[in-house]
Amino acid sequence: MKRITLLIMLLCLTRLGIAQEEIAIEQTINQPIRLLRIDKGWNVRLMHRNTNDYRLAVVVPEQYAGIASEVQACNLTGDTLTILQNNMLPQGSILELEGSLNFQIIALYNEAKAVIDHLVIPEKHTNYEIYLGKNSETTIHHLVSNGEPYINLSNGSQLTIDTIQGSGKPTIEMYNAKFQYGTNLLDGEILVKEYESPTWFYEKKNPKVIKTEIIDGQPVTTERYKVWNASLAVGVGIGFRKHQNPVDFNSPFTNNGILTIHWGLLTGFRFSDRWTLTTGLQYNYNRYYMAHQLNLNENTLETIDGQTPIQQNHLLSGYLGIPVELYFNFSEPLKSSLSLDVFFGRRLHGSLLTLGPEDNYKKWQSEKAQSLFNPWKLEVGLSINTNLIGFIHGFRVFTNLLPEYNKSVTTEKFRSIGVEIKF
Repeated sequence: MKRITLLIMLLCLTRLGIAQEEIAIEQTINQPIRLLRIDKGWNVRLMHRNTNDYRLAVVVPEQYAGIASEVQACNLTGDTLTILQNNMLPQGSILELEGSLNFQIIALYNEAKAVIDHLVIPEKHTNYEIYLGKNSETTIHHLVSNGEPYINLSNGSQLTIDTIQGSGKPTIEMYNAKFQYGTNLLDGEILVKEYESPTWFYEKKNPKVIKTEIIDGQPVTTERYKVWNASLAVGVGIGFRKHQNPVDFNSPFTNNGILTIHWGLLTGFRFSDRWTLTTGLQYNYNRYYMAHQLNLNENTLETIDGQTPIQQNHLLSGYLGIPVELYFNFSEPLKSSLSLDVFFGRRLHGSLLTLGPEDNYKKWQSEKAQSLFNPWKLEVGLSINTNLIGFIHGFRVFTNLLPEYNKSVTTEKFRSIGVEIKF
């Protein structure tokens, strides 16, 4: 028993022998700060105090006191305070900033680290902003958000909030980053917009809403996908249709294929982690490569093979309409889905193009031919979608459900089958 006691005493004496005193090199800032910038190399500690000025202190072991007194830790320009990069003291040296923390913008450069004990975002600051640079880390022990702060997390960065409360609506945008929280008592909601980079570009995921409700006197936090995120995306598809031509090959409507292009603005509604619906406004362009030489005579096509010098003819049509596409997502990590879509559009224009000897086969001549085409277009498609092939987002097989042409020029209801690449 005496031997054990002696060993404990020796261990304590050893620890006391190697203990080092820490000292603080301090300075005072006597003016408001709107923008706080933090560079890497420090373990920055932001401490909230109800004071009119700020106390800045570099805390180091006594052996580094001489170096610390020579370090320029910060730069003050106007209402912007920049914590400069630490190049002289050991990496991760403590730098304390004590004051009201009444900033409007907090920005961390790449690999910077900061811990905030208590941060209050007043309601008047609807444009409060926090930026975390690449691989930077921030922990907020207690956040009171009464405004609508915007928080941007760059690639590899991490934000941890131990306790959040107030009545605000923070928005967090994450780019291959991580956000976590402990206790959520916010009388509002947190909107999380997440972006991932599977290849060389960032892919937007469906936003989530984190919301807490009081149920039976206890806070219950739920995380759900936002049904509509109020954002628009550009949808583009390029495909080729092969027509099942009229029975009579000599029909003027016989063609060698149809190039189809569509583009438009789309918005999405996500109902669960499996089901998503998109819709918007879309323009559908079609170029028909006709098999015969044609002439437009009183809104009717005529075949004139051998009657004129050799010429080429194309038909053009354009429709503006509403696409509706229903997605079934196989799994989130694979970013793959199966979708069924319908496009319903109204004809905007139609024309016959002729390339002939009149201009030495250098310029297409156009004649209006709207009456040839059906005023309405109804198209249905089936797609396999993926975000694993760079800028290609999927492949689609589609067909028309309404006749291509007006009943006054042909009553045959031949259909076309097409294959499309989605971007």
